Amino acid sequence: MRIELSSPSKWHIGIALIFYFLITVATGPGFAANTGAFMEHSTDRPGGDYRVLTNGVESPRYCASACAADTQCRAWTYVNKGTEGALASCHLKLTVPHAEATPCCVSGVTVGSSEPGRVRGY
Repeated sequence: MRIELSSPSKWHIGIALIFYFLITVATGPGFAANTGAFMEHSTDRPGGDYRVLTNGVESPRYCASACAADTQCRAWTYVNKGTEGALASCHLKLTVPHAEATPCCVSGVTVGSSEPGRVRGY
């Protein structure tokens, strides 16, 4: 199949499809790897939970991706398995609670959150 881009409208559609594809690839499943820059290792952010995930939670990147995909989420905490139960858990938060140092957890804050509890500037 050949797409002729002779008219401006077809040309614009072709460019839009290319950009759409590039953006989709850049923010698709690989997006979880990009959220690693915002992880706070050995940090808990207690409070503000509105959703706790336990099924399929394999790593802090899962929590980061789940938070990034949810418009309500402002912060998240991954709790290592054996801390609150046999399974690891992911706590999605409506607020950005103050950070507390603890080896049980990995936390993160969504980009653009400007809650007063945030201690790191992302």
